[in-house]
Amino acid sequence: MSRNQILCISYFDQIIGPSTFYSSEPLTASTDTPDINRILEFNEEEGTFIFAYRKFQTVNHIFFIDSDLARGGKELMMITYMIKTAIFKDEIVDVFKYLDSKGPTLEAFASEIKKLSELTSFLHVKKSGLTNDYALELANEQLKGSFLDIFNKYFKKLAPKYRLETPIKDRRLIKKFFIIGGPRVGKTTFLKNVELIQFLNIKRNDLPSRIFEVVVENLEILKYDTNLSEFECKEFENLENCVNFSQGFILLFNLSDKNSALRTKEIFQIVDNTRLEMETELAPILIIGNKFYNKKELEPKFIHETFEVEELRELGVKIKYTPINILKEDEKIMDALRWLIKNII
Repeated sequence: MSRNQILCISYFDQIIGPSTFYSSEPLTASTDTPDINRILEFNEEEGTFIFAYRKFQTVNHIFFIDSDLARGGKELMMITYMIKTAIFKDEIVDVFKYLDSKGPTLEAFASEIKKLSELTSFLHVKKSGLTNDYALELANEQLKGSFLDIFNKYFKKLAPKYRLETPIKDRRLIKKFFIIGGPRVGKTTFLKNVELIQFLNIKRNDLPSRIFEVVVENLEILKYDTNLSEFECKEFENLENCVNFSQGFILLFNLSDKNSALRTKEIFQIVDNTRLEMETELAPILIIGNKFYNKKELEPKFIHETFEVEELRELGVKIKYTPINILKEDEKIMDALRWLIKNII
């Protein structure tokens, strides 16, 4: 098969919580795949649902297996089938409808898994000595062989009968939303929390939710070296291209640290200088002061002066500043991103 489509089985371990039973590909941060364990952690209702996540779109089926060993008398398991939308979008007109059609196949897959006689007892074996992330590694040959026969059969049924090679993406269609900030301001935390917010809204299928998914899929932290001499973003080899294909900027700083605000401004100034040299328009800017609990916050006047908010507005730049505790204030994050979405469409 291909890394552009992945089939994964996870389960809820009574000791360590959500765990991967088996996956057709390693699920790591570098693959841009969703955190399957988190999906299972927040769902205990049997059924099938779709979850859109950045590069991958997924269809998931949660089911229970009767077990005398489990608390509550049932084992919780989940089948996840995911595809990288960019690979199949030319062949699959409506990806969500396509994934939704896979529900009966996942249900049939689950029914066959339930028939594996040794499975429930194996799920309660202590999983020490694993050399990878798959619990199946420790199963005996009979269970392993029986499971993989079922797994491979349904993977073939789920896989679309289309070309699997990665197309060359037209760079004119690539748009990025860059998160820019100094060290230890919460850039990664912000990105993960936005992804969690997206996950918690998976059952909403309205237009704003779809647009929000597109923004999340294209959110990226703009990386830089210690001396601010080299910048890096995915798909582009230099800062000029990063800036040229930017759709919006999120500037993040520690609201309790003056140096943090100044450092974020310094980093963004390099980005903006590059834009000025290229004579391109400045994309909308969302400035977020990350609030830390029980810490004294910088005055709004200092922030507006540091980031030249009024001056940029006079030049026609769409810019907004808002203080947010990025760990706790989900609604404020949503409101801020809605503003960004509103000003790019």
